[in-house]
Amino acid sequence: MNCRWPLPLGILSLVLLATQAAQAQSLMGLQQAAIRCLNGTSRADCSAALGTSHQLKNRADAANELRCYTALLGLESRLSMAMQGSGSVARDHSSLKETIFECRALNPG
Repeated sequence: MNCRWPLPLGILSLVLLATQAAQAQSLMGLQQAAIRCLNGTSRADCSAALGTSHQLKNRADAANELRCYTALLGLESRLSMAMQGSGSVARDHSSLKETIFECRALNPG
């Protein structure tokens, strides 16, 4: 019977480690995609940033991180304006910086 436990616990450990890595990468991924979007690189970058922001909003809501959630809403507004070719580069990057600061608690560790 003892032989059955190490395998499931080992798999569970790997899943938890992968989840933590994905969570850390999602905030970094948001930052990278948002910078490319705000700099006008491509609409695909804007879509990727919006998708990642949506995932982070769900995590912020579950963790009751309301400042992060609100910052993400503001950033999504900036990303949407960037997709349309409007907005202010300085304000857009300021919004991104604020979002990264407010959402730092979502990073594991």
